[in-house]
Amino acid sequence: MTAAAPVPAPVPTPEPAPAKRRRRRRGGRWTIAERLSAGWLILLVGGMLVLPTLRGIDPLDIGAESRFAKLSPEHWLGADNLGRDLLARALDGAQVSVLIGVGSVLIAALIGVPLGMLSAYYGGVIAAVISFVVDVILAFPGLVLALGLASFLGASVTNVMIAITVPMFPVFVRLARAQTLALLETEYLEASEVIGTPVLSIMRRDVLPNISEAILAFGFVSIGRAILIEGSLSFLGIGVPRTQPTWGGMINEGRIYMTTDPLLILVPGAFLLLTILSLNLISDRFLVDGDAVTGARA
Repeated sequence: MTAAAPVPAPVPTPEPAPAKRRRRRRGGRWTIAERLSAGWLILLVGGMLVLPTLRGIDPLDIGAESRFAKLSPEHWLGADNLGRDLLARALDGAQVSVLIGVGSVLIAALIGVPLGMLSAYYGGVIAAVISFVVDVILAFPGLVLALGLASFLGASVTNVMIAITVPMFPVFVRLARAQTLALLETEYLEASEVIGTPVLSIMRRDVLPNISEAILAFGFVSIGRAILIEGSLSFLGIGVPRTQPTWGGMINEGRIYMTTDPLLILVPGAFLLLTILSLNLISDRFLVDGDAVTGARA
């Protein structure tokens, strides 16, 4: 009698490896909201550079006959209580807001990102000192600190930029530090250290390109926040000089006419709202999900 063939033991099926958390690249088609946001920002920048010259209207010109003028070919968005063109003043205020918003965020990033990367790379005493300074500054609410600095330094565009940069750069330090710490465990970065690549070259070639998307995303949001802080300071009368049209200053001047002529606050308020909203929506194209480090280059 022939013995039955032994039944082979079942081969265990290997468990699937956990899915890697991948970067969500938003480089495809733009959403409707992103297109509208980009269109508004382009229209705003183009308008503030070209339209005042084409129309030949001075935002400081006073005309008694044009007081509280409604929408017309002469005043596309009306005129204020002194007959000054609201569109011209809003576009002139946009120059201040864009300059302060972009300038303060750029300075904050230029200070904060290198400090954050070096803090993560070296650690020890350097990281402790940088973290202490950052924690001290972040202990104050950003708007309150900017308010105090602007009051102390005086009303000028440069002083407002300083007042906004000081509470903003520590956040760039923390963001760059967190992103860099996650990169330190990658093989290609360890290989660069082994072959003796200088630290500055590692930071510039290997670290900075890999954290740039997070920095850009936060940068766009920060520009909107800086514009909002500048508007708040100008509304309180401690931002740029009162003779310079600003969105916050226009809202402050028009608030007493809010019930009789709401255009005086609706026009600068709409410019402020649409600009900040557009910057926030554009920042979504740089957002990443998954680990803090995504798509590291080898």
